[in-house]
Amino acid sequence: MENIFQEILAERQRQIEKFGIQDHPILDPTLIGRSPDRMCDEYDLPTEGRAKQLTDSRTSRGELTYMHVLVEEVAEATSCDSDIVALRKELVQIATVTLAMIESLDRNGR
Repeated sequence: MENIFQEILAERQRQIEKFGIQDHPILDPTLIGRSPDRMCDEYDLPTEGRAKQLTDSRTSRGELTYMHVLVEEVAEATSCDSDIVALRKELVQIATVTLAMIESLDRNGR
């Protein structure tokens, strides 16, 4: 994991050097307070419920992929609205799933 973290830190440093520190809104502020479904629609994501349904379905059939898990986590983050604590928790989960994906790539040579 240490090597992956070093790569992530180096990439983050390149982004800062190229674009500077940026503070984009995490979610579209004009949609805060609207339905989570509308927020997911804005980003062309399945709703949180649909993403969970897809993940559960693929799991039961033995066809789960990390991308299903990642999309579910992103859909969950999109549904957090203005709950900063929940949003941060989901973003950590997104980072963790992404780390697991990179580890799998490195381990399996895919």
